[in-house]
Amino acid sequence: MKQNKQNQIIFFFPDIKTGGVEKNFFIISKYLTNFFKYIYLVTGQNKNSNISRKLNIIQTSAFWFLISRRFGFIICSIKLFLISFKLKNSVIFSFQGNFYAIIIAIILKKKIIIRSNLSPQSWHGSNLRFIAFKYLLSKADVIIVNSKDFYNQMKRIFKIKPTTIFNPVDIKNIKKLSHYKKKINFYKNNTVNLINVGRLVEQKNQIEILIALKKLKKLIKNFRLLIIGYGPNKNNLEKYIIENNLKKYVKIIFTKNPIKFIKMSDVFILSSKHEGLPNTLLEAAYLNKYIISSNCKTGPKEILKEYQNGELYKPGNINQLCLKISKLNKIKLTDKKKNYSKNLLSFDYGLNLKRYLNTIIKLI
Repeated sequence: MKQNKQNQIIFFFPDIKTGGVEKNFFIISKYLTNFFKYIYLVTGQNKNSNISRKLNIIQTSAFWFLISRRFGFIICSIKLFLISFKLKNSVIFSFQGNFYAIIIAIILKKKIIIRSNLSPQSWHGSNLRFIAFKYLLSKADVIIVNSKDFYNQMKRIFKIKPTTIFNPVDIKNIKKLSHYKKKINFYKNNTVNLINVGRLVEQKNQIEILIALKKLKKLIKNFRLLIIGYGPNKNNLEKYIIENNLKKYVKIIFTKNPIKFIKMSDVFILSSKHEGLPNTLLEAAYLNKYIISSNCKTGPKEILKEYQNGELYKPGNINQLCLKISKLNKIKLTDKKKNYSKNLLSFDYGLNLKRYLNTIIKLI
């Protein structure tokens, strides 16, 4: 397909940080620049080197986000209104702050695609808020979700049929980032080396892993847990580690390239309360790691159904998590004969990117 000079895409992503949603945005937006000449990004952050240089960035001052995140979103919404009004043939594509973007689309009578990133299970609120959400969602031209379970939840809760497009995982980039010959002293050859990657927030629920390891500390001494991430829960997690004498076994760090540490580990643990489709779980799967994951809504069950090299535990069931960790065997974990990642057919990179392109083409 040749570049379309008539239609313009305006991405709305006010607060770009480091996470799975951002990874998907970088991949999808870069891919679409091959087919659309004019693509804009309305954001409050543009210092990320992963943002395609072909995007025309409409940036607000980061100052507004220092006042409050919500205030920053409002200022970005004003920017979205102004650029959408100016570009008559534009389509809004929202990756974040979807309800702000839908309101702008309603006012300007614009077509809008929204990508919903977290299971509706996380959308707490009053009946009035639920009614408002349901109304606004019904006004979106296309709602993209990234798992079948997510689709079922949206259909059941909001009576809406979204479009399911799985996360396009760049296997070549994962392999490139995983090349790292230097070892870290924290991981030992004779220990079961665990890893968790994610923002240090309530949703990611790393405290559940720490509680499990505290219970197991007297039974097994041959484990190490590396937690990679940053966020408001860091101090609480570190306090728990110190108070429960886990400092020898658990370490929290932050790095822009967690994939090299996933490669070094034996087991990836995901403890989230809710997700959309966790990218880190897919990255661990493509690196052929054994996975222990909470069976949260949504995503982990669908990934492990294809991957078949891991197991699920009921969210909040720490005894179940303890049992699964205690059964880990170092020798079996280091047996790399079978390539489980070859079964991850639903998450094919090219296939899912084409689905994004076709969705836009149908709309415009």
